[in-house]
Amino acid sequence: MEKATKNLIVEVSAGIVIFTAVLLLGSFFLYPRVSVFAGLLLGMVLALAMFLSMALVLDRSMKSQDPRTVQKRGIVSAAVRYLLLIAILVIVINWFSDRFNPVAVVIGVLGLKAGAFLQPVIHRIASRKDNNR
Repeated sequence: MEKATKNLIVEVSAGIVIFTAVLLLGSFFLYPRVSVFAGLLLGMVLALAMFLSMALVLDRSMKSQDPRTVQKRGIVSAAVRYLLLIAILVIVINWFSDRFNPVAVVIGVLGLKAGAFLQPVIHRIASRKDNNR
């Protein structure tokens, strides 16, 4: 994996963590329940796992020469990711909703989107620090 790709992974992951930290702080004041905190943290872990899976599939796909293999790999990995997410949500809703707030889990998973949106800002901040050294 190239250094630029590794930096991108770190920046998006940092965005996911920052998003979750802001939500945890907000929920501390608005709806302070242990199940909400646990749900947000579980959602963050799921978002990080999904993002790392996407990054690994994309990295392997860029090294492949066959477009059909790339397409199949992308479709299969996306389907597996979302089926696992749905299975985890069903398990949380049916058996662990007293420990993990299902809505908080879904909001935590949305950190994947927030991490992608925050990446350019984090990249500018990180590259500004590198230029000052």
